[in-house]
Amino acid sequence: MLTGNFENKTNVRIMGDALDLAELQKTVYKVSSLVAGYKLEDSDLFLLLTHFSQKTESAWLAGNPERNSVYGKAEVNYYSFETSPMEVLVLSSILREFSAFLMVNELDEVNIYLLEYLAKRACSNRDQQEVWTIRERIHKSMESSGIKRFIQDFRCYSNHTQEQSEAMSLQTMTGYLIPVIAGLFVRI
Repeated sequence: MLTGNFENKTNVRIMGDALDLAELQKTVYKVSSLVAGYKLEDSDLFLLLTHFSQKTESAWLAGNPERNSVYGKAEVNYYSFETSPMEVLVLSSILREFSAFLMVNELDEVNIYLLEYLAKRACSNRDQQEVWTIRERIHKSMESSGIKRFIQDFRCYSNHTQEQSEAMSLQTMTGYLIPVIAGLFVRI
């Protein structure tokens, strides 16, 4: 089962055994495949999903367990990777919205629920109105614009640099609402 370490106030460490992380990667891959099906591999959403998937994969492929636990006679190795609370929040919201358009199984649902829980815990020291606003904007944007338009308009990287921004405030702009939160621009 996926767990989180919240000791570091700026990032969250997502932990699980190799199978947990591999299954999380499969869940993220389903959404990545949907984006690729629209031939939008150069979109920010695809880059975000790929980046998260690579962090997940590198955690369990590295072979350096962070923690070992013994359950009965079996020893379980836990692997981990760090990510920002806002990345987990945005990613869990996107996975929830896209799950309606994918063939998700029970394990995918569990992964989405666990990511939502980890996002809730990681963002517990933030303004809850801000957290709710991000989830609501993602939901409303998906609902009103559809999948392809949402993917095309989604922005989480600053202009032309493909590097995540470092901004930490919530701003509104005319035409689009752009929450700028802990390294993620989301154009909705």
